[in-house]
Amino acid sequence: MQWDGDLKPRLRPVEAFRIPGEDGAVIGLRDRSGLSDVVLSLSLPALQILAMMDGESTCEDIRRGFLAQFGQPLSAQTLSSMLAHLEAAHLLEGEEFEAYYQACLERYREQGVRHMPHAAGLGIDSTGGVFADMLEEAGATNPPAAVRGIIAPHLDYARGKPCYRAAYGALRGRASPDRVVILGTNHFGRSTSVVATGNDFETPLGKTAVDREFIERLEARCGDLRAFELDHAREHSVELQVAWLQFLFGAEAFSIVPVLCPDPCGPTGTAPRDGKGADLGEFAAALRASIEEDAGDTLVVAGADLSHVGGAFGDDHELEDGHLERVRQRDRRALTALVESSADAFVQVVAEQDNPTRVCSAGCMFVLARALEGASPNLAGYHQAVDRPSQACVTCAAVVYT
Repeated sequence: MQWDGDLKPRLRPVEAFRIPGEDGAVIGLRDRSGLSDVVLSLSLPALQILAMMDGESTCEDIRRGFLAQFGQPLSAQTLSSMLAHLEAAHLLEGEEFEAYYQACLERYREQGVRHMPHAAGLGIDSTGGVFADMLEEAGATNPPAAVRGIIAPHLDYARGKPCYRAAYGALRGRASPDRVVILGTNHFGRSTSVVATGNDFETPLGKTAVDREFIERLEARCGDLRAFELDHAREHSVELQVAWLQFLFGAEAFSIVPVLCPDPCGPTGTAPRDGKGADLGEFAAALRASIEEDAGDTLVVAGADLSHVGGAFGDDHELEDGHLERVRQRDRRALTALVESSADAFVQVVAEQDNPTRVCSAGCMFVLARALEGASPNLAGYHQAVDRPSQACVTCAAVVYT
């Protein structure tokens, strides 16, 4: 990167973390999306320099700000060297990063298959024993045969077991669908809109093809959904559902439509925050129309978690029973709105007070409810996965639509 005092550098989205064995004066920084595998170790003054790389401040503004805060000059040579290092690590917005991103996107598309990298750690093998064990623990039930959709967790299977069991247990009496629309959460990707992918999904249980024709019909209604399909590469919320469905129906018995949904609880509502891509409400309408016009049997699955609370997520209070009960009450109020009122009422409850419990999957739940409007939802389970040593609690639910 050539030095220019008027340059306005913008740091890409990153996350800071404490480095084990280091004191508080050294902070780690990494790319949330995983597009860069570089991990930086930064002093607090260096971290402050990066914090000023907001795309609005010029390099000279950054130097003046550093001098004002620390009482020491920041040389043009030092700042230029930092910028060159960040650009080489693909951590700065700009032409170099866009070229790198397009190369990564092309490689992803050329592969044609999206693999499941952490299957062994989740207990998945070619027998599907982890799923058989969960269903066996549920005992004998009489699940409805006409299930049109389910909401299941995207927690790891061990922590989300009660709700996975309740949601997927409802599919045991169902014939294999022709296709499954799987709605996930975009935790780390670049897009603030709806993202589909044309890559097939492979797990230890086999490979399931994507219904590209169905995706094309959706795109005819609401525009390109695959411009940022690389967002799927590291996202786990869809793949966890694919493995379950393969176990129940067989990997080649159905096709899938994998879609990641943004959060509709922010200031722009269902519109993408950056103005690029489909409105979430318009996509939900397009999905409903595409399902209704198709003669095949379509099942809709949302891989969704609810609240994220505790010190691990930035809270300054303990995970004591009273607090967990308040979280439960808030979650249940949102779920009641979902199953007894409407998708809009659900989002309204989640968005109250700026979503203080960090519900992460309102988008995919909203789309499922809108797409299956008129179906009968039943709340089949609610669970709080609490880890007191790490001060982390993630909640989830199972909802069955018939």
